[in-house]
Amino acid sequence: MINEIKDHFILLDKCAEQTRIVEIKNKKIIKFICWNDESPPLIGRIFDVKIIKKLNNGIVRANLKNDKIITVRVGTRSLKLNEKIKVIITSEEFEDKPIQAKLWSENYDFEKFSDVKRIIELYFNKNIPMLEDNYSIYWNKMDLDSCLLRALDPMIKIEHGGVLWIENTKAATLIDIDTKHLLIKNEDEMLNFCKNAFSKCIDEIKLRNIGGMVLIDFPRVSFKRKKNLHEFILKEGTKKIPDCKFLGFSRLQLYEMYVPRNFKSLQSFYINKIEFDFQNHIRSLWRLSKKIKSKNNIQFLCGRNLFKRLKLKKLPAFVNIVERKDLPKDYGELLEK
Repeated sequence: MINEIKDHFILLDKCAEQTRIVEIKNKKIIKFICWNDESPPLIGRIFDVKIIKKLNNGIVRANLKNDKIITVRVGTRSLKLNEKIKVIITSEEFEDKPIQAKLWSENYDFEKFSDVKRIIELYFNKNIPMLEDNYSIYWNKMDLDSCLLRALDPMIKIEHGGVLWIENTKAATLIDIDTKHLLIKNEDEMLNFCKNAFSKCIDEIKLRNIGGMVLIDFPRVSFKRKKNLHEFILKEGTKKIPDCKFLGFSRLQLYEMYVPRNFKSLQSFYINKIEFDFQNHIRSLWRLSKKIKSKNNIQFLCGRNLFKRLKLKKLPAFVNIVERKDLPKDYGELLEK
């Protein structure tokens, strides 16, 4: 079956009380979305809201029935205070920042779609084949965990030369752009390099689902070319992340942008090796549902820490989770009698 899958497809995985949607092209992960099923995402939901404040640039503030404040992009449409409008949510709530939404259009068919279908329509290209994998067998066969971990590498090569260094902190995400031995003869070539590097930055921000403040350290260019670079960022960046705010260069010469957080970040899913191993244990147990015909006498022996975490998760009913105090705390081993 794995050999019959085309090089470009969407994998929908709904095991272990989480929903993951991954776009895969040429055996590389190029988009990733994940959320916990007990708290389905706001994104893609449709609401009737009331306008409470009008801002500049075709933006209004509105509130939901639960008094949550949202920011709505209405474009050139003229609206009045207290007017009721219909919107579709385009971002999750992030810290104290308003939820992002856009004006509902009758051209959308989203009302009849499921949550998953609406998100795929909003965040993935259309007409890509979709493979539903309720048991995560393809994650294992295609070694997608390794692909995800490689996608979190702090060093990313830029096409035609140079590298990005990405560092996440609690306050902001820092991206350093390094020419990395690339021979640049003049400022025009440096400007073109910065533009190419910014396009790569946007790709990484979207892949990792990075949200909040993002600071980019570009190589130094003159004031005139810096202005040209900012205009390029505004034009190209808005195309790829419409809800992003491109704030310009700070006094420290760092380019500042604010990205609404749409989903859990890729880094939060694989936060460390213990979490990586834990997710692999869960997927291994669910893969049994496909591999084992006889669903009796299946035991998963594990240490104390792993046992406590697994007992909180939804697992196949025929697997007996057994705590063994003589095993290392995070150790797990499948046993079929």
